[in-house]
Amino acid sequence: MKKLLIIDDNEKLCISLKRNFDQRGFNADYATNSSEVHTLINRKEYSAVLLDIVFGSENGIDVLNSLMEKHPSLPVIMITGFATIESAVTAIKNGAFDYIQKPLNFDKLMKIVENAIKVRNLEKENDQYRKVISSLTPKVITKNLSIIKLYERAACLAKTDIAILITGENGTGKELLADYIHTNSLYANQKIVKINCAAFPDNLLDNELFGHEKGAYTGATTAYTGVFERANNSSLMLDEIGDMELATQAKILRAIQNKEIKRIGGSDIIKIKVRFIAATNKNLKKMIDENSFRSDLFYRLNAATLHLPPLRERKDDISLLVKHFLQEFSSIGDKTVTDVSDKVMNVFLDYQWPGNIRELKNAIMYGAALTQKKYIEIDDLPPVFEELPESEKTENILDLNEKNIILEILNKTNNNKKKTAEILNISRRTLYNKIEKYGIKI
Repeated sequence: MKKLLIIDDNEKLCISLKRNFDQRGFNADYATNSSEVHTLINRKEYSAVLLDIVFGSENGIDVLNSLMEKHPSLPVIMITGFATIESAVTAIKNGAFDYIQKPLNFDKLMKIVENAIKVRNLEKENDQYRKVISSLTPKVITKNLSIIKLYERAACLAKTDIAILITGENGTGKELLADYIHTNSLYANQKIVKINCAAFPDNLLDNELFGHEKGAYTGATTAYTGVFERANNSSLMLDEIGDMELATQAKILRAIQNKEIKRIGGSDIIKIKVRFIAATNKNLKKMIDENSFRSDLFYRLNAATLHLPPLRERKDDISLLVKHFLQEFSSIGDKTVTDVSDKVMNVFLDYQWPGNIRELKNAIMYGAALTQKKYIEIDDLPPVFEELPESEKTENILDLNEKNIILEILNKTNNNKKKTAEILNISRRTLYNKIEKYGIKI
């Protein structure tokens, strides 16, 4: 039932309004002073409030401000006389939903109240929807400044219809970034459509992208809807866009520019509204020089390029990612794996990660499956880590920088190892190992 609170120092008017609203299915209460207002508002959740600007010896605007501070989403409709129109305008600026002049036209008042409640219900639905979207939004595991800035830029671009190109090596998280863009876009209520262009032979990719009409070729016994049509009013991610023929690239360029396609064997123009996201691990500029990628398509995409750096350039995220993947794979069989040894963490920090985050995830999954302890040891890692040269395990071009950072933090904390480890986001045992490794004297 819709609950309404009437606030006016004129009790007769309150009783009359309450009676009229109750007859129309409302549950109305009234208050004649601010003390009663606060008692009622704390006891019930109201759908809307009617508030007289001239509120006895009290100021209706002050009462409004108090309501807005504690209940910002509650729609408040101001009742005003001709002499207080300016105050009504001030009330709107301060958050009131609307106002109505005396003498009151009840039918008009009823419409304003109904509209206020509809708007509030829509806002509630939107809030619930945003919470659902937020729970579905990919979690970005990072403390790296360049990644944080990249995702901030992606969030801004997501609000537009600009085609986006995501570049980066295999395993850097291009699909995760595409999901993030989609869930922050105008099409977040629809499912993103994805296709890996490298997974289809050249003669089948056109068919998968644009679809075909019945009888378009031998075996086409029914019409087929391609991914461009399936992604209408949503986002379309073309992964590995560099792995396609020039002729297909030309068709994609036309689809982006004209927002229309034709099925294979068809003559009808099909209008599409698609948020276009492309991804590649290739150097498209080099491919243009080699005449294997169209320059016009590249420059159409290059206006909004997001480059994901490899894991070896964001090693400050390794400890966070290890922790995240350990939580994902912690319970395997009847054992619980919660950590990696310091030796493993040192190897991870020194390793160059050609497979990037995907390789790290697989290493943790592999180690968690093999270990017989609560933590992963060197012997539990995939064979590639056993084959690393000793120099690659112990030497790193970042060692000097790491040593200087540790020295700087130790200096700032007056050689407090516990505080230093907390600031560096490492265990004290790892800090002791690094102090010993770099010959730091305290």
